[in-house]
Amino acid sequence: MIAVWLLVLLLLMVIGIHVYAQVFRWRVEHLLTQLESLRVEETPAARMLKLRSDYSHNVVDDGRPCSEEHCAFSIELTEWESLWRAYTYRPWSERPTYYLVNGLRFFGLRINDFTVGLVIESGRLRRISVWFSPMSYIAHKSDVEGGFLSNFIVEAETVGNFRRWVNRPQVYLHPNLLVSQPDACTGCSGAISVHFTWQASREEYERALGFDLSCITRFHDCRMPEEFLPTAAQVLKEDYAQKVTGIWGKTPCDGRMARILGRDSDVVGLVRVKKVDTDGGDTIVDYNLIRVLKGKSPPLSGVYYYPKQSAVEESDSGHLSRPLMMVGTERIVFLSEILGQPTPESNCAMMVPTIQNLSAVSEGIADDRTGALGAE
Repeated sequence: MIAVWLLVLLLLMVIGIHVYAQVFRWRVEHLLTQLESLRVEETPAARMLKLRSDYSHNVVDDGRPCSEEHCAFSIELTEWESLWRAYTYRPWSERPTYYLVNGLRFFGLRINDFTVGLVIESGRLRRISVWFSPMSYIAHKSDVEGGFLSNFIVEAETVGNFRRWVNRPQVYLHPNLLVSQPDACTGCSGAISVHFTWQASREEYERALGFDLSCITRFHDCRMPEEFLPTAAQVLKEDYAQKVTGIWGKTPCDGRMARILGRDSDVVGLVRVKKVDTDGGDTIVDYNLIRVLKGKSPPLSGVYYYPKQSAVEESDSGHLSRPLMMVGTERIVFLSEILGQPTPESNCAMMVPTIQNLSAVSEGIADDRTGALGAE
């Protein structure tokens, strides 16, 4: 009889855990559905303030007054919030919480945190960030010994431009969507990150927010961060299939790239090459400035270009012609600020100032939303 009652209690516990998980999943799905209907730079502040009101019990503000002119807030949904808080804020409960979750995770007990950050500026939605942190899968024995619940970091957010990734060939393939996996993940078992600009297409936007919420309610929890965001992981697979690593430092220096560099570079200038020196494996270029197109005045001396950037100009027929850094030629120069030093990062850091390239650069500069749509 005792065994029967224990079996009944276990069955009721499993049912309770899954009902709770289904409710949490429904709440996350409902919030995610609303996010998918938003558009950065378009959705009015009034709609965002209503969303904030609808989730008032889950809202965390930045401490400043909230209005249509400015409002920064996050909506945080946490599964088994009491366990989360006990684990996070009460050191004595860390070990018991670990054993509880580790023992019941095969029955569906998870600790999941789904947080959405939103920023309103000047009457419009300016920023979206989504952070999904599952804390259930124990990856290594060392985690057990440390009493640590191993977690993944799955995130998607808007950025003003892709200046941090200006030398990545993936940006050329899809200029408004970038998916990456950090080489190092401090305090976690793995991560996948998605960044997108305000010009991301509807399809790209949906891929950035294509979370697989079935991971919340499965009996066996998902074991890889890609499982939580499969639509973004597919972008990585497509990039690998196109062998993007093979074109690292070899992206085409065409109008498409001119527009990308116009948006993503910190400094863009129209210059005339004054002097070219070769020092070992580096090429040092001096310029006369003709016009600043973006940012501060580019340095007029001592700018280093590596051999891969010492390219040659392509003629209209597609054949190689004059060296790009030939004294007396006019060029568009693209530089990035690295530790306060303007630096050429792209193999297209110097381009020919054709009418098409200059037009593309101007469009790219107009596309830049540095500091307005997210941290770059």
